[in-house]
Amino acid sequence: MLKINSRQSLVRKRGAVHKVYVPASARENQYVLVECKLGRQWIEDYIEQPLTTKRYDDFYRKLSHHFFDSCKKHQLINVNFIAKDQLVRVRYGEEQQVIETPQQLIFLYNPASHSGMRSFYDVNFLTDKIELLFLSTGDEVRQDSAHFHQRVSQLVNEWRTEIKMPLSNFKIKDHQHLTWDIYAAEKGDKATKTHGFRKLHDRYQQQSFILPSNRNCLNFAMATLPMTMNLLQQCDIDLAAEDPYNPLYTHVSETFAKFAKQYNLNQIAIIANGKVPIIRHAQEEYFYPQGELLRIGFQPDQLGGSFISQWDSRNMVDSINLVFLASDSDFTSRGYGKFINHLTSALKDMCAELNFCPTRDAITLRFYQHLSYQLAASE
Repeated sequence: MLKINSRQSLVRKRGAVHKVYVPASARENQYVLVECKLGRQWIEDYIEQPLTTKRYDDFYRKLSHHFFDSCKKHQLINVNFIAKDQLVRVRYGEEQQVIETPQQLIFLYNPASHSGMRSFYDVNFLTDKIELLFLSTGDEVRQDSAHFHQRVSQLVNEWRTEIKMPLSNFKIKDHQHLTWDIYAAEKGDKATKTHGFRKLHDRYQQQSFILPSNRNCLNFAMATLPMTMNLLQQCDIDLAAEDPYNPLYTHVSETFAKFAKQYNLNQIAIIANGKVPIIRHAQEEYFYPQGELLRIGFQPDQLGGSFISQWDSRNMVDSINLVFLASDSDFTSRGYGKFINHLTSALKDMCAELNFCPTRDAITLRFYQHLSYQLAASE
């Protein structure tokens, strides 16, 4: 009996390593972004006349209304038609709004309560592609994610047939986030829920929705450290120096690298230059600033480590972003749970050394799961 009980206890302990207990208040988001390439000949066929005008409001209005009619038919209630050369980003927000910058369209919304149909285009600019943004709605975003993706796929296949658009012009991108404060319990938020963080296509397959095999997947986490007085007091900052904040960023970077190594987190990045990190799957590692953005490419199948450090030593930022890539070796048969637990432990150890206050400071952790594929590959 003792041997049986010991064996069961060992199994439970091993299983617990792969389970992540996140706050019940963790925020869930999912959106599907469909890219559709346009061509001059197709546009002329669609509007049934030569494209001679330099104003394109009639074309955009006709195409967007056609799209919204299909959305109503499929009961997709929070959708956006976008014909602008800007990066689309989605975040949780208690108030639904869209923030537009020269390079970004940032959508803030609450899946449980917001809906709408909006168009974004410049009547004087003919884009080479449109983007159709579908925002998931409801109270069980993660649980319903496969069904939501399937509904979007069905709509796109039907809509492209109606507008006589080739399959090869379409690309579907599924983005899912789960966001929480790693110190939620210390602030009194004791309730938790369990996640295993399986791959998206595994979750979908369990619900009888099979994705095409020719797809790109990317899984990573990003933590945001606020710039606090306790952190600033860790180093001597000489405001008269040419690079006054270099000692601070060097200290944070070295502390980050130390604990990442301790927990075997091999592909990481630290960003402290005020730019928005955009993480992509790449055949070769890269990083380059582009205006408001910092584009970073990681190789999930890379065997060695990678540490990207980008900071502006002349300026103090409001927050520091830490990126943890989930490489192929971080995935187990049970999911990415062990990876999330390791990086959470690394973050807590790091924040303790940097003198963050668990009851006061919010250390936001967001786990991203992305996949993309050409629509033609699914046919």
